[in-house]
Amino acid sequence: MATTDTVLPWDSRDLEALLRLEPVGPSTFRTRYASPNSRGTVYGGQLLANAVMAASLTVPAGRDITALQFMFLQSADPARVIDLEVSVLQDGKRFASRHVRGTQPATHDAPRRVVLDAQATFATPLPGPEHATPAPALAKGIDPFTLPRMEDMPADVASAVWRTLGYQMDSTLLDLRVGDAAKSLGLASQSAELNFWLRTREPLPDDPMLHAAAFAYLSDWWLNFAAVGIHVPQLDRDGERLHVASLNHAIWFHRPLRADRWLCFDVQSPCAARGRGLSVAKVYDGEGGLVASATQECLSTPGGI
Repeated sequence: MATTDTVLPWDSRDLEALLRLEPVGPSTFRTRYASPNSRGTVYGGQLLANAVMAASLTVPAGRDITALQFMFLQSADPARVIDLEVSVLQDGKRFASRHVRGTQPATHDAPRRVVLDAQATFATPLPGPEHATPAPALAKGIDPFTLPRMEDMPADVASAVWRTLGYQMDSTLLDLRVGDAAKSLGLASQSAELNFWLRTREPLPDDPMLHAAAFAYLSDWWLNFAAVGIHVPQLDRDGERLHVASLNHAIWFHRPLRADRWLCFDVQSPCAARGRGLSVAKVYDGEGGLVASATQECLSTPGGI
């Protein structure tokens, strides 16, 4: 019989179950499912999503999440539960802010691990002037269903990306589409950028909090490729492989969005230096509206270091 500190089996498809949290104390929540990545640790997007959910569960109704500032502190073990402790930073008339600390309890053979630290801000929607950067050409007049799936990438592209970066090309949960694979994935590109469409494969309930958390989950999927993809050809020629890992992440939620509908990520990397790369994304919905912005700094250093 499973106890409350036991990780439960997850079918790799039910995102709602993955993001569901159990209350285990005052303002403390526990996730008992794990979404492992190719390195055998918990996928960073799950940590982002769990932080959003935990903070959201403590905020008064009518306040939408507007921003998340997040630090990946240690890799999380998918065989252990994650506890998320939420503390109040602000409860004002229109705004609320929360701090979230994520830990994995100690076991008989492993010490307690602090895996994440985050701050989330919520606000009541207010009137005010509006503007937005126009959507790129990729987000206009294109049916993402006509674009190739990641699992259908040409073999030479997929193998080069795997050899040099270790990136997963498929997901049972997420559907990612790009246009020209060789250009988009860095094999024939002179710019540090990536444009792609992304959504969950399965529909989600009409719950804004769940969609915000689901967006946080998918925002970690390939976002940092813009900072490393341009280097794939040289890495492949040199026979080198980078160790790539997320260091910190930020999201600004501009407008309501649905994670189960196509979202266009327009990502540029302004700089990679001293073993770190930065990616900056503007995210558009199917109508070309700018719904979110995200940034991520990643570790990108030879695997032997």
